Amino acid sequence: MNILTASRARSLAAVLVGVAICNLPAPAGAAAPSPRPDEWWFRTWAVQDRIWPLTRGAGVTVAVIDGGVNAKLPELTDAVVPGVDLADHSTDGRVDLDTGSPGHGTATAAQIAGRGGGASGYVGLAPEAKILPIRLSLSGEDHTPEAIRAAVDHGAKVINMSYGSDASTMTPAYCSPDMAPAIDYALRHDVVLVASAGNEGDAANYPSQPASCPGVLAVGALTKQLRPWWKTERQSYVTVAAPGADVSLLDKRGIMHMGDGTSSAAALTSAAIALIRSKNPGMPARTIVQRIFATARPTGTPAWNNRTGYGLLNLSAVIDPEHHPVSAAAPNPLYDGFDRWQRQLAALTASPKAVSTSGSARQYAEKPTSSESTILWIAVPGTAVACLVCLAAIAFLRYRKGPRRGRAGT
Repeated sequence: MNILTASRARSLAAVLVGVAICNLPAPAGAAAPSPRPDEWWFRTWAVQDRIWPLTRGAGVTVAVIDGGVNAKLPELTDAVVPGVDLADHSTDGRVDLDTGSPGHGTATAAQIAGRGGGASGYVGLAPEAKILPIRLSLSGEDHTPEAIRAAVDHGAKVINMSYGSDASTMTPAYCSPDMAPAIDYALRHDVVLVASAGNEGDAANYPSQPASCPGVLAVGALTKQLRPWWKTERQSYVTVAAPGADVSLLDKRGIMHMGDGTSSAAALTSAAIALIRSKNPGMPARTIVQRIFATARPTGTPAWNNRTGYGLLNLSAVIDPEHHPVSAAAPNPLYDGFDRWQRQLAALTASPKAVSTSGSARQYAEKPTSSESTILWIAVPGTAVACLVCLAAIAFLRYRKGPRRGRAGT
């Protein structure tokens, strides 16, 4: 090899090394897109100072069960993986066909994993996480159980459900019995289920499924002042709270608008859990949920209330078990409540004579207030049992065919 050839070879080698370095994953401390000023929850959680130096969500997939996600927006470049379309099987979930809003699924996905590109510069709380869209028809027959299973089978470690149906006729625990196997499937596969608590706290205040189901982390909404948003549901199943009022949202056309709702609170909670899982990949879902309850910042007295649950999710504490240890014996009402619900469903199946009154998820979880009674069991003989069973079946069919509710402003 002559000198000229050797020189060219060295130059080429240097270029190749440079290209390789440029294509290495960026370390957590590298420059990241800055959130918009109206994304006030970044300051609330000190995300840029305390969280992003540790992780930005890499390696975690969050399923967004909704009306689809517009993956073509530059703000979501490389964020959305192929998903599942349970509405009409016409897409892989990466198209937002939600006609009832400017794009509920897209807004949710951007809050979780927006990359900061495009005209808006919108940044998600976990901008290196992946979004798995599971598209549902948000009216008519409910396919949430099927959607949960699909999300688990496609590798999601967090499932976001920012929607709800009127569950006031459901029994037991304000949750359709066919949800139980799907929730059990997710929990056994180490997946955290998150749902919006509902947006009718100032009106009918109906319990909202799937948030009302035991085993699901039900999220209420807080204002900038960290007070309960006036429309957040007042329900005994509420477990935790997150920012949800006066939030900026990116719609499916890439246009910014403002909104309020527990949907946003759920989305930001799902993103927070993605960050926690990314930083602590060996931490089981059960432990993450236990730490969320143990470290939450109460928003009033008593420590638990029916609008914000145990309080504001304390992200910097949950994510750092070294400096914020939580006893393995600490209460975990979410999982305890689901176990109780499973036992009740099994008892109802085994013995129709043991019929439960319509109780709340909180009653199953035994959250710490004494103002509400515990579940009552009633042994009803003869024809009364048949009547109760028929009423439960009618209520179930009403839910299955009824419209989706609770998607206000997101």
